[in-house]
Amino acid sequence: MSNEKISKDQMFEKSYMPFAIRWGKISCIISMLIVYLPALALMVFYDARPDVGVLITGIVGIVSAYSAWYFVDPITLFPILGTPGMYMTYVSGNSKEIRGPSALQAMDAAEVEAGTPEGTVVSAIGIAISVLISLTVMTLVAIAGNFLLHALPEPVVTSLKYLLPSLFGALAMQRVVLNPKVASVGVPLAFITFFLKKKGFFSFLPLGGGYAPLMICVFACMFLSKAMFLREHPELKK
Repeated sequence: MSNEKISKDQMFEKSYMPFAIRWGKISCIISMLIVYLPALALMVFYDARPDVGVLITGIVGIVSAYSAWYFVDPITLFPILGTPGMYMTYVSGNSKEIRGPSALQAMDAAEVEAGTPEGTVVSAIGIAISVLISLTVMTLVAIAGNFLLHALPEPVVTSLKYLLPSLFGALAMQRVVLNPKVASVGVPLAFITFFLKKKGFFSFLPLGGGYAPLMICVFACMFLSKAMFLREHPELKK
């Protein structure tokens, strides 16, 4: 029994993990290159080049929204997903919504613990199956959606243009409900800075200053949240 256990551990450490890490790195690098293909195609074939100011504004928005998860996700998800699962998850996405629950359900069904070699293998199998199912469902939905769009009446198709504003509105209201005190300052500040931008108040800044309202709102809400937190927890003040 001990020889079988040693053999399994050696296979996991010297065969399975190096294989998963090597191909995980390769797949991540390939996926990062593929992500830029649509943008490069637009630049090469249609000469669609984004304005530098607009590009910086987008980068500021993405970084301010997701930079914290760069540290939080690996810490919280790694014990569940394991190394192979982390590679697959960061290529396929939906880490907390689909991959994490799939890994947990797979380990629960196999009656193995997270963090063990068995748990790492079973977690990877569960995540791989969830990726295949996601790809299948998304492909079918994309094909069916194309036919459906052509079958829908014109007013319905026109109303779909409001999906993105509705989504951002729903996300904004979610944050307002979760933290109304910060929102009571952040929302008016967003309207004020947007109004100032329309009036050209930030035009003296480099690259037109289109990024200024976003940066003002982000940092103002960050400092306000910290001040409110320290006020409620004075013992944490140095």
